[in-house]
Amino acid sequence: FICFIQNIYLSNMIKKEKLIFWELNEINFDYVNFYISKGKLPNWKKMIQNHGLFTTFSEENYTELQPWIQWPTIRTGLNFEDHGVFRIGDIVGSGIKQHWEILEDSGFSVAAVSPINASNNTKKSTFWIPDPWTGAEVSGNGFVKRFSKALNQVVNDNSQEKLSFFSMIVIIEALVTKSQISSWRTYLSCLIGAFKNQHWSKAIFLDRLLADIFLNLWKANKPDFSSLWLNGGAHIQHHYMCSSEAYKGSVKNPEWYVPAGKDPLLEMLEMYDLFLNEIQNLSNTRLIIAVAIKQVPYENPIFYWRLKNHGDFLRKLGIKFKRIQPRMSIDFLIEFDSDDDLIVAQKTLLNVKSSEGDLIFSEVNKDRGDLFVSLTFPGDIKDDFYIFLDNVKYENFKNDVTFVAIKNGHHDGLGYYLDTAKKPGELQDKMPLKNIFSLIMDHFNK
Repeated sequence: FICFIQNIYLSNMIKKEKLIFWELNEINFDYVNFYISKGKLPNWKKMIQNHGLFTTFSEENYTELQPWIQWPTIRTGLNFEDHGVFRIGDIVGSGIKQHWEILEDSGFSVAAVSPINASNNTKKSTFWIPDPWTGAEVSGNGFVKRFSKALNQVVNDNSQEKLSFFSMIVIIEALVTKSQISSWRTYLSCLIGAFKNQHWSKAIFLDRLLADIFLNLWKANKPDFSSLWLNGGAHIQHHYMCSSEAYKGSVKNPEWYVPAGKDPLLEMLEMYDLFLNEIQNLSNTRLIIAVAIKQVPYENPIFYWRLKNHGDFLRKLGIKFKRIQPRMSIDFLIEFDSDDDLIVAQKTLLNVKSSEGDLIFSEVNKDRGDLFVSLTFPGDIKDDFYIFLDNVKYENFKNDVTFVAIKNGHHDGLGYYLDTAKKPGELQDKMPLKNIFSLIMDHFNK
């Protein structure tokens, strides 16, 4: 009888306990552990010591080791071959059930901030700010809708360093009404860094702001299940990993790119360390942190470039299109009014070459009646760089693109899992990534 009563009590406690899922994109915990060994990141050290650091594995095919593929695996409990989500935006309209709507259908309240490649099929989520690329629905009050619009503009125009007046006003609103006083040291440091052309400072600023907005909205609504996806650390690893004190390879970023003595990755991880402490101090809350795939150093650095104005450039090449949707970094999606226009555009883009014969767009793929395109030219583009299309010379290509970064890190199928409801050694190492879905469902007895 006593055991029966205890089971009922524990069951009720589990139902009452909120679950926060921090989706931490692509962080390499080998580097986290390095900094911990140097006496830094005290909250990560405590988290790992008390609850363990478990590993996961995903697909082996490198083309499938993308965040927009692997995060849907966690949210659906399905491997890539089962969910079939391959591009950003594929999830929208797919009808695939994610953990949010499954839990909502069972009577639990749900919410999310910036989940990559997630569809918002919830009926009454307390707040839902979609990622800037997928085109999912927004749920929430007027601020949530304003901020979502500003987030789209800031992220998609980041490489051109554009900040619209509307976005600036919304960010100020967020700082005044949603941020914590303890965060302002980070904000001020990032603003100073941005004035010094430390481009990674903007990534830290944005992740800190997203974290503050999440905390503010969470405290106001206290959803049963909520998720927060942060990408700044992944961005910094991609572009500045080789400037980390933890990196032991031979690649050196140029001084104009990262000044000597600067460690952008440590700066981001220290901000994450503060946020980890804040989120763990929330009462009656379980915290799960997952890294779907990690990054490892890329020993042959390449340049990333992004078109400044996709429409103007395509029109210059004589390409007819209906609409363009910029995606992450070098990618964009082109929609057409006819199949004939698509075929002509694909042929055209695959024939754009540098003076040395290198393809500018080597990835131009049909995607359900559209074209998914990547600007893949890996070298430096200087003022005298020009391109050819069918023997026609186009000068000043430098004016058509903007520098994004030098690639330092690339994807690896190993991921990580941390959970305040677990103890070290409690879970198997290298568990399938899709198992995280079941761990979330088990919390709600689903």
